[in-house]
Amino acid sequence: MRKAIIFLFAFLVALLPLFAPHAVCEAREERQVVTQVVKGENKFISWNLAIPQVRGLADGKVQKEINATFIKDQKAFRDDLEKQARKAYKEAQESGNPFRQFAAYTTYDTHYFSEKILSLTVDMYQYTGGAHGFTTRKAYNYNLETGAQITYKDIFGQKIDYASVIVNEVVSQIQARPEDFFPDAVETVKTFTDEQPFYLTNDGIVVYYGLYEIAPYASGIQEFLIPFSKFKKQAD
Repeated sequence: MRKAIIFLFAFLVALLPLFAPHAVCEAREERQVVTQVVKGENKFISWNLAIPQVRGLADGKVQKEINATFIKDQKAFRDDLEKQARKAYKEAQESGNPFRQFAAYTTYDTHYFSEKILSLTVDMYQYTGGAHGFTTRKAYNYNLETGAQITYKDIFGQKIDYASVIVNEVVSQIQARPEDFFPDAVETVKTFTDEQPFYLTNDGIVVYYGLYEIAPYASGIQEFLIPFSKFKKQAD
């Protein structure tokens, strides 16, 4: 248990430089996330992709690999949607029904960026001709020293029961506003696994659920901030 506490404190210490305003300014001068815009249109689909690209990392190979992943994932998103659009166009032509051009748009938010850690999310919106579009959120949590994706175990170690802390906190927040969620939302949350997407902030870890997972479309993507202090209490 002592090792788990030390591990958690070590992680939190790694975040401390971001709390100092002058440190944040220095970090931004040395490292940044810039946007590569890719736009286009044909009779099947239009697309406007905002692709994050990291600059100024100490390890050029890691930087290249991370940036390549961002490009590859968004290209795959656009290409897959165009494939669906071409199929829908062909079916519309054969049936005599009208075809509505598909659309693929992406945006991103950088939530945490230090010398060692990058955490951002990309929202991929697709319109396929229906009443409304659909947005999928994908999280990228990188160890900038190795280029590896950060997992829950990387953050909290093997000793802290982070799953229980997360589930308890999310359930508590759902119960505070039950009108926003499906009746079985709590049961869904209790099936938590390490595959549940998350991102990091200065204040804690944010666990989120996609459209329709635990709430109606109108409620949007549901996010739950769990402060790092909650995990410290569990470790104690």
